[in-house]
Amino acid sequence: MDYNTCFHLLLALFIPCSVLCLAITVRNLNSDQFALLEFKDRIAGPQNVMANNWTASTSVCNWIGVSCGILHKRVIALNLTSMNLRGTIPPHLGNLSFLLSLDLSSNHFYGHLPKELGHLHRLRILQLSYNRLNGEIPSWLGNLQRVRRLEMKNNNFTGTIPETLVNMSNLEILNLGFNQLSGQVPSSIFNIS
Repeated sequence: MDYNTCFHLLLALFIPCSVLCLAITVRNLNSDQFALLEFKDRIAGPQNVMANNWTASTSVCNWIGVSCGILHKRVIALNLTSMNLRGTIPPHLGNLSFLLSLDLSSNHFYGHLPKELGHLHRLRILQLSYNRLNGEIPSWLGNLQRVRRLEMKNNNFTGTIPETLVNMSNLEILNLGFNQLSGQVPSSIFNIS
């Protein structure tokens, strides 16, 4: 095979691949946008900041409280702390597969944590303190093995601290204070390095 033939063959393979890669990136960013728009539809806020900024006509990476990765342009952080938001946390947030940090602290979120958040395997920070979340602390939190910081203080969680939290081998900060928890702190938690 001569150089020109080889070059044209590689070019023919590269162009469809780059178009396909671009299409996948757009689709993935659209799935992030869909998840966040579903989240927006379930909450209310007095300033209506999200209603004016979180729109389909604006790139999700430019939305208030949203940060995207430089390389892949996927949502890596959602920081909506102290925005006086109220509502439930929808399962759609579990589709933000590149999410590293989720901070919804100091708002008025209520209800149970959706089990779909257990799919956020890249998550490093989960801050949900100062809300009205209730129910038991879910055992699926133990699936989030990369979490370094888990803060869910000042909510209405009940029951015991699940043993599965020991699976969070990177955990550095755990704050579950000022809830309605009962029982002992599982001794296995103290084995986390």
